[in-house]
Amino acid sequence: MTKKIVVFVAVVSLIFYYSQVGNVTGSYAKQRGAGTGSQEKDYIIGTKNVKPLADFEKRYGDSGEINGYDQGKMKENEMLAVRMTDEEAEELKEDSDVLFVEENQYVEGSTSQGNAYHEKKVKRHKKNESATEWNVRMIKANGKKSKGKKKKEKVKVAVLDSGVDYGNDIELAATITLIPGEEEMSPLFMDGSGHGNGVAGLIAAKDNDEGITGINPDVELYSIRILDNENRAPVSRVIEGIYMAMEQGVNIINMSFGMNTYSAALEKAVQDAADAGILIVAAAGNTGKAGVQYPAAYNEVMAVGSVDKMGDVAPDSATGPEVEIVAPGELVRTTGTFGDQLVTSGTSFAAPQVSAVASLIWQQDLNMSADFIRWAINEGANSYGETEAYGNGLIDAEYILTEYQELKDGYESGETEAHKKNESEIIAFEDTGCVEGNWTKKVHEGMVASDYPNVKAGARFPDYTDYTGSKDTYGNYRYAKISNNPWWHGSYQQSNNYVAAYIYATNMANAIGQGKMPHDAAVPSGFTHATDMLWDVNEIGNTVGWNHKYVLNQKEPTAARRRAFVWGMAIHTLSDTFAHSAYVHDGSGWHHLAHNDGKGYDVADNPDKYKHRKINAEAAVKKSIAVYNNKYAGGTYKEFSTVIGQSEYRLRDISSYIKAVAGSAAAQPYVAYSYSPSTSTK
Repeated sequence: MTKKIVVFVAVVSLIFYYSQVGNVTGSYAKQRGAGTGSQEKDYIIGTKNVKPLADFEKRYGDSGEINGYDQGKMKENEMLAVRMTDEEAEELKEDSDVLFVEENQYVEGSTSQGNAYHEKKVKRHKKNESATEWNVRMIKANGKKSKGKKKKEKVKVAVLDSGVDYGNDIELAATITLIPGEEEMSPLFMDGSGHGNGVAGLIAAKDNDEGITGINPDVELYSIRILDNENRAPVSRVIEGIYMAMEQGVNIINMSFGMNTYSAALEKAVQDAADAGILIVAAAGNTGKAGVQYPAAYNEVMAVGSVDKMGDVAPDSATGPEVEIVAPGELVRTTGTFGDQLVTSGTSFAAPQVSAVASLIWQQDLNMSADFIRWAINEGANSYGETEAYGNGLIDAEYILTEYQELKDGYESGETEAHKKNESEIIAFEDTGCVEGNWTKKVHEGMVASDYPNVKAGARFPDYTDYTGSKDTYGNYRYAKISNNPWWHGSYQQSNNYVAAYIYATNMANAIGQGKMPHDAAVPSGFTHATDMLWDVNEIGNTVGWNHKYVLNQKEPTAARRRAFVWGMAIHTLSDTFAHSAYVHDGSGWHHLAHNDGKGYDVADNPDKYKHRKINAEAAVKKSIAVYNNKYAGGTYKEFSTVIGQSEYRLRDISSYIKAVAGSAAAQPYVAYSYSPSTSTK
């Protein structure tokens, strides 16, 4: 199967700083209404040039499916996402400037709920006794990482998915979210579903004896969050992510999602990426004999199917002539949430292993083309099954890297048919050591680690900009901005003791977990904003609703899940302290790291500025998770101790805040790391 190659990696401008940019709806669109006689839907318009787009946007209004970090790449490439009726769409198709009008369909994460092939040879293991994960051994990618000095230039791999969390054992070059309402989402809690962490972990989890090790931790990984918390995204958001990646000069992109319906708009974006020399890798889908999904089905994309521990194609792995390569995808262990591990299945998790092996090959010589990388993967695959199920065969990193020079010489000379075929043994396992959870409901809810997704949901909640809550007793909308609720953002504003705020939030979480009411929680000594925080937590149950999509997302609001969520909110204020209460000295004076101060210090949420803040925040979150796992132990000031030892920044009034809750002796080690506007010296 020869398809034109593309590796798609997305590089994005790093954004830890946040600005609220609303979606714009044209005045003409506002005048349209129920009188149109048909319900409005999201559509994508493709035109011959950019000229008519402004008029179309004014006439129909933006779809609102991409948030304020939209860089307008669709428009630059003669496409626009709008709201219109079916009748308007049919009428617009007759416009001479229009190439296509199609409904803005949704892609979904591909997670499981032809060469002549030779006879399969198997080297069977009863159990995987190795520290290397079974799937990495099967594709023979263990020990294939960079040796000696690291190269200055790295292969750039972009993951278009549900996001990847900073501080979760994966080094990120950049991260961004395109989900509406998430303009201010903390990069520490970017992945809303866990899907993106799992995909990225297989590619690049650190080699540090924690969790799994990715196939190539030495890549430069970029994360673009396009899938929402239910692993869904409209095509328009996928397209915007593709063009954002292209602008950065990427090498590879991984797309572990798909849809059953063809899209001309998505195909155009994929073709443009291919023409830019990008290698695009996508999950074939978990659709079995129903066929390969898009975008994997486009000619420019490597469609990846899934095999099990014996090297046999998985029952639900998509089959069809578009399947190009297969990789392990059944019961694969990967990176979870808050340092946890995840065992999962689906072509979603086969695709990133192909992206990772592609990066291993490409880093041998970055001057080689995406077309060569794709050809080498297919040429070196172990082909032992029917092409409609296995494509060119099982990817084999060892074979390709061992034969690399010969493959390269053959490709450059045009003698691509002379190379010997890979007929090596398949490394198979009767027992991989990986099993998915099979607990009864009672046992499952008793395991604290199972509630990590709900802790994550709580940690994300304070950063949603499209949910403001109702007005509190002061007339302020909650959950809208830091100045209205500094106790959830680690801020000193309104004379908020952020240490006490964190402790009180964990106490409320534990009270809820024990079947009590939030107001039964102990209040730290002298804390004046307990009433405000109590109001906020009660607001979730009374107004927001525990089943809200930003809270437990229609899950049964058990005591354990509600505890997890509120503890997550506590973690948010703990980690945000290192962003919103930090001060740095420039030789002449102390400066608060703000969002927009106009003085060059508006980098509060940029993790690449004063990097020890990010490192310390990540470590603080891990400390809090450890306390959380010690069921019903409350948070303490000690989770802030990660600030000790660094010399890059100070935290405002941290010593006095700790003194208020724990006494002078406890506060003493923090004096050197505390900034006070009235008494500070450098």
